[in-house]
Formats: sequence, C-alpha cells, structure tokens
Amino acid sequence: MFKRLLALALATGSLAFAGEYWNVDPGGTTMKFLSMHVSPRTAAMSGAGVADVSRASEISRNPLAMSVANIPEFGINQIIMDGAALDKFTSAYFAYPVGESFAAAGTVDFLGYDELEGRDEEGMKTGDYGAYAWSVQAGFGSRSKVFNWAASARFASQTIDDATALAILGNIGGSYRVNRYLAFATTLTNAGYVSEYEDVKEYAPMALQAGVSGIVPFGARWALHLSADAYRRADTDPQWLFGGELSYAEMLMLRAGYAVRTQNGTENGISCGLGLLVGMIVFDYAYEPRPAFEGGNHYIALGLRF
Repeated sequence: MFKRLLALALATGSLAFAGEYWNVDPGGTTMKFLSMHVSPRTAAMSGAGVADVSRASEISRNPLAMSVANIPEFGINQIIMDGAALDKFTSAYFAYPVGESFAAAGTVDFLGYDELEGRDEEGMKTGDYGAYAWSVQAGFGSRSKVFNWAASARFASQTIDDATALAILGNIGGSYRVNRYLAFATTLTNAGYVSEYEDVKEYAPMALQAGVSGIVPFGARWALHLSADAYRRADTDPQWLFGGELSYAEMLMLRAGYAVRTQNGTENGISCGLGLLVGMIVFDYAYEPRPAFEGGNHYIALGLRF
C-alpha cells in the first residue's frame, strides 16, 4: 500500500507543478547551485544513475542515497572549476543507519565567489563585488533490497552583493529494484518556497528525474552498471543522461557518462572518473567538461566509514 501511495504522490506532485512554477523562462530559476552535481560518482556518470546509487556522498542531491547507508559515514565533496571565478564549492555530508531498515542523513553546502566584475545597465564597469550561498539539509529514508523511499528538507540562502534570498525546499524519491539486474527510480527535488530577491519574484530550481539501471555481473568479482535517465529542471528543456560504471569487488570503480543537455549541444560532453574503497576510506574523482565556460569541473570526494 505504501508503495502505491508514494508512486501516486510523485505523479500528483509532477502534475501539480505543471503551471507557473514548472514552466519558468530559460535560466529563470535562482539558487541553481542546488541542482549542480556534487558527488564525483554522479558527475562521472553525467548525472545518470538515480536508480543505482552506491555512495553516501550522493545524498546532497539524491535523497535515495540514504538506502546505501548501511554503516555510518562522514565525508566532504569538493568542486574545482576551470575557466570560472569560483573560489570554493564544498559540501559536507553524513549518513547514519537507524535500526535495521532506515537511515538518517544531513548535508551542508557552501559556494563562494570573490571579485566578480560589476556593470551597470549600460554595460559600464562599476566595481567588483562578492557573492556566496549556503544550504543545510536533513533527511530520513528506508534501506531495503527491493523498495526504497526517502525524503529531506533543505534551508538555503544566497547573497549577491548586499541582497539576500532565502529558500525552504523539499526532496522526495522512490526506487524499486525488480531483481538483482534491474531497478527504477524517480526523484522530485528542490520543490518549495523562495523569497523575493530585490523585490523580484524568484523560482526554485525544482527538478524531476526518472531513470532505469541495469546491473550485469560477470566473473566472480566484476559487475557492469548501466543507467539511462530523463531529467528536467523547471527552466530547462528535458535532458537525457547516460552513464556506466565498471566495478571490481566493490573496491575499484571506473565510470563514464554522456549527457544531452541542450538542443544545440553546447553542453554535451563525455565525463569520466574513478572510485576507490580501501578499508574505511572512500575516495572518488570525476571530470566533467563544460565547453560553454571554456573549461570543466573537477570533483573530489573523501569519506570515512566507521
């Protein structure tokens, strides 16, 4: 019964946002950092794999990552951007199993810019300014071999020069593993309220993602994970995300992905990365090209399981 209720809630939620908040002008949402990839695993697979989470570091953007929190874990994700004036983007996370079937999790994100070039309405330079944003999140979800659900709440703030906007947002997701080879999942993220910014109405970067993943084990220790997802944020066209992960004994993972993000293909590109699990230490790295910004993003995550 609960499975049906959650499926109905997700379907109803997507239809409920089919109006003003779900059809925003291109680029018309604020606090877009809340929809950026944070986990190197997700970035390496170009955002695909919502139905096949394996790292607690994915919790910051995918509440269903709580389903893999079988032991306590704490870690930090760091993003380094080429071709941009980004000073730092850091995300800390923790996950903690609750009983035999549930998990709790939390994240803290911080994004900072310095010495941004300011210009007036006529395009004349007015001076440099700074900007920063942060968010805190807490969530609760299930840990099951077949069906999982998760929900989280987030408070976020964004300041540009002397103006600040606040947001209260929620995330929800459900997944179903048909068998050891096939899984489906859906998430609705960043749905909620954003305050006005300099007397201008703002819209949250609400997004709906659905995906299917296949797992093909071969040999005694190898497995190939393949994922295909559809993603849409309120101010973008639908995006098609494809990713794969080749794992050896759940100790070494090689990953790659491809995203079809825009009609003209300016943001399409092949991403890649790797992951290591050595004792209590979890390490992940990914590189994702961003041609529109004449560079790319480097993602690094370091976690400790205890």
